[in-house]
Amino acid sequence: MTFRRTFAAVLAAGVTLAGCSIANTTASEVALQYGAGPFDSRTFVQCVPIGTREVNDVEDDHYYYPAGQRDFTFTSDQGADSAPLTSTTSDAQEITVSGTVKFTLNTSCEKFTDPSGKEWPGGRLQMFHELIASKLDAAPTDGGEQMKDGWKVLLRNYVGAALDRATDNEALKFGWQQLYTDTTSKAKWEKDVLDQLPAILKTLTQGVDLITINSVLLQKPGIQPSLVSGLTDKQAATLRNEAAEVDKQAAVNFPGGLVGYQAYQQQQAINQAIKDGKVQVIPIPQGSPVIVQAK
Repeated sequence: MTFRRTFAAVLAAGVTLAGCSIANTTASEVALQYGAGPFDSRTFVQCVPIGTREVNDVEDDHYYYPAGQRDFTFTSDQGADSAPLTSTTSDAQEITVSGTVKFTLNTSCEKFTDPSGKEWPGGRLQMFHELIASKLDAAPTDGGEQMKDGWKVLLRNYVGAALDRATDNEALKFGWQQLYTDTTSKAKWEKDVLDQLPAILKTLTQGVDLITINSVLLQKPGIQPSLVSGLTDKQAATLRNEAAEVDKQAAVNFPGGLVGYQAYQQQQAINQAIKDGKVQVIPIPQGSPVIVQAK
């Protein structure tokens, strides 16, 4: 009889444990726990801090979010969170904008009331989950897993959209050549985007800082091929003008003036042509004219 009771107790304990949900956050993630019985509506239970493992009720669900800094990349590289953005400069030229934004999700679970008067017992993390992330199915329901596909959509809709507006606003303050060739102008553009981005992002999240922007890194902007060609031609012309100015100054100070300098240059050209084998000199007896035959 004692053996039967013991066996039944162990079996019942095993069944109960198997029917429980488990919260299991790593050192780089937090979770939100929601409970709902068969006849109850889904309700927020608690926040689960980093590095926690605990057993919860069988009907409970957990949604996991990153704790700590993350990246939003917008480049043409495979695996980037978004394609490059486009902006227009003050001289009406379209540029391609690539780079990285480093951000931190606000995982505060301190109870607060948002600007609309709604109270959130699970803090800003609960607000982020219910108003944004859950609608895009962004969060995994098991610890240690990659964020779901909806996470990239979320980043594009919020960080990407705010960044697109900020880069547009600030690019209009510069000409394309300033951003492309002048490091000082590009650094100011980058800083201005960083300064403006948090405020724009808050307009998309009901005025609450649900995502904190830490830094913005913008690569050298991409420009139209015709502008690259034009810039190359301009640089070549500048070099030609600089060389002509050098020649002019050299001629002024050369013995015999401009005529003497031109004769000197002509002789130098002939000497170099002979050295390179481009002309052939045929020796003839002394006193006869020298004949130079093109090779």
